[in-house]
Amino acid sequence: MILKAAVRAMLAIVATLPLGACGASPAQMGGEAAMRKQEGQGSLADPRVLTCANRNGFVEDESTLLSSVGPQDLVEGPLVIPGLLAWGTAEPEEYGTGNRFKVGAVVRQGGRVTLSIPEEFHESAGLLYAEAARAAASPASADHSVTFVACDDHDTLFVGGFHVLAPRCVPFDIAVPGRPVVRKEISFFDGKC
Repeated sequence: MILKAAVRAMLAIVATLPLGACGASPAQMGGEAAMRKQEGQGSLADPRVLTCANRNGFVEDESTLLSSVGPQDLVEGPLVIPGLLAWGTAEPEEYGTGNRFKVGAVVRQGGRVTLSIPEEFHESAGLLYAEAARAAASPASADHSVTFVACDDHDTLFVGGFHVLAPRCVPFDIAVPGRPVVRKEISFFDGKC
């Protein structure tokens, strides 16, 4: 019992360490843009940046996050969103309430990827991965573009989800440095898109 309490206390301390202790390089932080407080919700050209240091949640052991990637997972470059492709035939209550749906995004070690919702869908879909976006009263007031930057030394979980007026299909633009932007349409409890 004392050992468990000591481990939890140590993890709490580790969660507060500066970026260098987390394994992310200064380049991965995205410079000043990563730490600035954004007024808007972002676009592909100006996303909110979440890094190893400023993400809103930590897990004890991230070494097994991607031990089993399957056909129901959204995978693009270093990004994996587990089970998202199965949501088309799922019930919304399985993943959240009030049009707010929880699912973590995992980015492979050292990876950088931007997930963005096209402007014409901002009234009906938003991203809830940044702490500042969590209180969004509607999809329009959530984030619409987030760059996830993984730690240098391990796959990295970003806790969050989506604020979507479901059921509906939502396109996502996914940008990985050095590759063309890919658009993927995801069904949020609306059958096949």
